[in-house]
Formats: sequence, C-alpha cells, structure tokens
Amino acid sequence: MGWGLAQGVPPFRGWTKPAAVMAHLAPCVEGWAVLLIRRPSYLREHAGQVALPGGRFDPALDPDLWHTAVRESEEEVGLRVEPDQRLGYLDPIFIPASGYTVLPCVAAWPTRPQPRPQPAEVADWAWAPLAELRAVEHWVWRRETWVPEYPLAWARVWGATARILRQLLAAEPAKEAEGSAGGGAGRPQRNGQEPSRLHGG
Repeated sequence: MGWGLAQGVPPFRGWTKPAAVMAHLAPCVEGWAVLLIRRPSYLREHAGQVALPGGRFDPALDPDLWHTAVRESEEEVGLRVEPDQRLGYLDPIFIPASGYTVLPCVAAWPTRPQPRPQPAEVADWAWAPLAELRAVEHWVWRRETWVPEYPLAWARVWGATARILRQLLAAEPAKEAEGSAGGGAGRPQRNGQEPSRLHGG
C-alpha cells in the first residue's frame, strides 16, 4: 500500500507508562477512513474525549505493544486484527498530563467492519474519512507550541489523538492523499448510520 510506516516495535521497556492504540483503516468513497471512538463522560481518565481504541501495556498478557493494541481494540470495539492486516507503526506520543507514552499501531481492513463497542469503554464511534480530516484540520497555539485540531461535526478531536492523526495523514500515500485533498465531500459512518456532512473551521 506504500504507507512507509515503521515495521518494528520500538524499544519500550524503559518507558514509565507504555500504552498502545490501534488506527483501524478501512476503504471509503474518498479513499480511507479511520475509526474514532468517544470515551464515556464518567471515566476517571480521558472522560468524554475522542480517541483511538487502545490502552496500557500489560506485561502479563502482552508480548509487545502491537499485542497491547490488538487486545485492547478487541475488548473495546470488538474488532480482532490479524497479523496480515498490520501496516506498521507511527512515532510514539508522550502525554505529559498522564505520563503515558503511546505507540500508534496501524492496521487495514479490506472492507469496513462493524464495531461492536463495549459500553463501559465506548460511548460513541465514527468512521472518519481521511479526506474530511484534511479538510477541517487547523492549528492552534497551546502551551507555547502549535498543535493540530480536527473540529468534526461529530466531535472535536484534539490532544494526543489529533497528533496521531496528523502523523497518519502525513504517512498516507501521496497519490491517495492528492485524491482526498479537496475534502468536503465525505460522510462518516456513525454507529452504523450516516450523519450530516462533516464541517469545520
């Protein structure tokens, strides 16, 4: 597919709080869409935030962080990623507020699967076309640096998830990214339905 992602899990045993997330990619009219979830408002950490499925590394269960992302993703959205779906890895993201270092893993589906979310972990979900993310992307000045945000109609994506999505957009093969650069035409699938068109500032 030509995504040019890293193929090896980086050394992570020295990270204080290692974690991993899974960027599920599936084909859509505009090219590719990524699965986003929204956390319930009552959670102790990341309440109400938009995220990618994932969680903390468990040394008793996970040989490495790829397996963390696979395990947590299956638990949260009911999607089991097989080894031949692995595209690779984005750069790790450190989250100062929580102390976690998160490895974003990327997997591709031949057709768009139907998530089966765990209500205790996931309040809502949507397939967001990468074309839409490009169309609404803007940068804000926060904590003495410029950071990306994605004000979708469904939800505002910011923080670590926005930083991961920026990496994902940068890694998208050039030909496909050019085809989606016009933006504005996509509709995300939300909980199995198609809501109103995405828009942003």
